[in-house]
Amino acid sequence: MRKLALSLLVNLLALAAVPNVFALPKDIPAGSKLVYKWNMIGYPAGQEYTGGCGNGNRLFVNRDAKSAQVLVTNGTDWDVTDCNATGDNRGEITTSQVGMYDVYVRILGKQGGNINICADTFEDFQAGETLCLLDSLDLTRGKGQSRFKLAPATMFDASNFNIMWTIDTNPDFRLVQFRVYRRPVSE
Repeated sequence: MRKLALSLLVNLLALAAVPNVFALPKDIPAGSKLVYKWNMIGYPAGQEYTGGCGNGNRLFVNRDAKSAQVLVTNGTDWDVTDCNATGDNRGEITTSQVGMYDVYVRILGKQGGNINICADTFEDFQAGETLCLLDSLDLTRGKGQSRFKLAPATMFDASNFNIMWTIDTNPDFRLVQFRVYRRPVSE
């Protein structure tokens, strides 16, 4: 019995020394609950996409993409419903009840990798500008540890109409992680 108690104590102390692998990333409010996650992956240019969506958790765009398209639609759950946004294909994600969630995003991979996502592109030909009517997300992989940042909610709120993302990347782009957290419940 004494050996069993000592063994349990040693195991508990060992577990206490290990950092909590389920802890929230920095900058995400305590009480938030992860409900969905997916990765946008840079697919090597010049190679034909062959499939493998990762059960709704991966979406592919070409490295060095120019005006790749992803349609954001409203549904009952968050999901990647078409993972192929390579070449002339259009990917699709489904969002739900955006007002209850926060979406956090970070870029990983090769230093210098860049992605720019413009939600609902509008060409102002008179001024010679491209406008992102809802909002945009511009991420560049720098030195050091990449941190999650809050993405603009308007880019995901397809409750009234579908949203078209236009995506540009550079050859160094590899990976962006999206994490959807249910906001903490106020008491």
